[in-house]
Amino acid sequence: MRPKLFTLAVATVLLFAACSSSASPSPSGGASTPAASGPAGSAAPSGSAATGGWDPTSITGTAVLSGWRSSPEEGEALTQTLLGFPAVYPNVAVDYQPIAGDYRTVMITKISSHEVPDLFYVNADYATEWIAQGFLEPLDDMIAKAGIDTSQFFDGYLSIFKGKDGKIYGLPKDGNTIGMAYNSDLVTAAPTTMDELVTAAKALKGKSDLKAPLCLNPGLDRGLAFIYAQGGSLLTEDGTASAIDTEASKTAVQWYMDLFKDGLGMTAADMGSGWCGEALGKKQAAITFEGGWLDPSMTGTFPDVKYAWAEMPTGSSGSPVTISFTVSYSIGADSVNKDQALVLLSYLAGKDGMTKWTQGGVALPSRKDVPTPAGKDVLAKGSAYAKPGSGFMPGYVDVQKAFQDAFTAQIQGKTYDAGPVVAATKAAIDKALSQ
Repeated sequence: MRPKLFTLAVATVLLFAACSSSASPSPSGGASTPAASGPAGSAAPSGSAATGGWDPTSITGTAVLSGWRSSPEEGEALTQTLLGFPAVYPNVAVDYQPIAGDYRTVMITKISSHEVPDLFYVNADYATEWIAQGFLEPLDDMIAKAGIDTSQFFDGYLSIFKGKDGKIYGLPKDGNTIGMAYNSDLVTAAPTTMDELVTAAKALKGKSDLKAPLCLNPGLDRGLAFIYAQGGSLLTEDGTASAIDTEASKTAVQWYMDLFKDGLGMTAADMGSGWCGEALGKKQAAITFEGGWLDPSMTGTFPDVKYAWAEMPTGSSGSPVTISFTVSYSIGADSVNKDQALVLLSYLAGKDGMTKWTQGGVALPSRKDVPTPAGKDVLAKGSAYAKPGSGFMPGYVDVQKAFQDAFTAQIQGKTYDAGPVVAATKAAIDKALSQ
C-alpha cells in the first residue's frame, strides 16, 4: 500500500508518497449550534461551536495526524476528507503521517519516547488501557472551549473512550457493525436464522468451485457475534467476572467451531486469501461476515461480483445481535501542538468532516446528525442492537489473542474441541479483570 503524506495549508495541498502497511480493520438527528465565522466568511464545521472567546481561526501552526490504513480505499476516503480542511481552517497545516506495521506497538514506542503525534487513532481494543496508563489527554476542557456538542455522538461509541474518572479521552471518528455479505448469484434468499445459515451452507458445500460456503474468522473479531447469537458471553451481565465457561457459552463456542469441523466454514488464510472480503470477491466463499469496509474493496477490486447485505442471522438467544467497532481521534498527554490538534479534531469529528469521511464508503457515522451513507442501511440498522466488539473490558487484546491462538490450534490440529479454547479464554479474562 502507498499512503499519502499530507501537508495542508492555506490553498496549497502537497502530496508525498510513503510506504505503509495496514494495522487493523477497523459504525440523523438534531441541528448544531452555529459556529463563529472564519476568514473570508468561512465557518467552523457544523457540529462544533466556539465558546468563551476561543477563535479556532486564530490558531496557526501544524498538527501531526497519525493512524493506519487498512486499505487503499480507506486512504482515499481520508484524502478527500482532509482536502476539505484548509477551506475551513486555512491557518493550520495537517502533516499526515500514517504508521506502518503493528500500529499499537509503534505508538507505544512513540509514547514511551515522548514523540507523540498531535492527533491519532486509538482502537477501542486498547483504549481502556491507554486511558488508565495516562497516555491520553482528557478532552473535557478542550471540548468545552471548542463548543463540541458531545450529545450528537452515539453513546455506544463515545462511552468506550470515557475513563473511570468520567472524563472523555477521545471522540469516535466513526463506527461499524458486522453484517452478513453474500454472493447474490449463489444465495438467492439470505438466511435469517443460524439454523437457516447452516442449511444454506450445507446446500452450497462442494458447489461452484467454492473452497467453503462460509469464510469465517478464528478470532473474537467475528466469532463473538456468533457466541452472542447462540446465547453465550465473555462476561457476566455486570462485567465483573468471566462467563465464557458457562454451559451456554461453551455450547456457543463449540457450535461456531463445528462450522469448521463440518466443512461449512474456512478461514481466509486456508482459502488462500488475505481476508474474507477477498475470499468473497474471488468466489472462494459465498457468504462472509464483515463491516462497511467491504464495499469499497468489492467495488474497487471485484466490480463484477454481485453481492448483497443482510443482517446477522438470529441464533438461539432469540434476539437479533451483532457487534460494533469504533476508533477514536485522541490527543496524547505529551502531544506538542494541542491547540492545533483541537482545531483538526473539531473538523474531523464534526458533522461536516465526518460526513465527508463516511461518504467514502468505509464506515458508519458515530454522530446522530450525519446521514447514513448510501448502501449502508443494513449495517446502520445493526447499530440499534449491536454489542461492543471491543473496548468493554481491560486487557481485551490479550483475551482476543488467547481465544484466537487456542481456536486456531484446534482447527489446524483437526481436533475441534471447544474445551481448550474456553479454558484459555477464561484464564485471560480472569487475569485481565484481576489487574
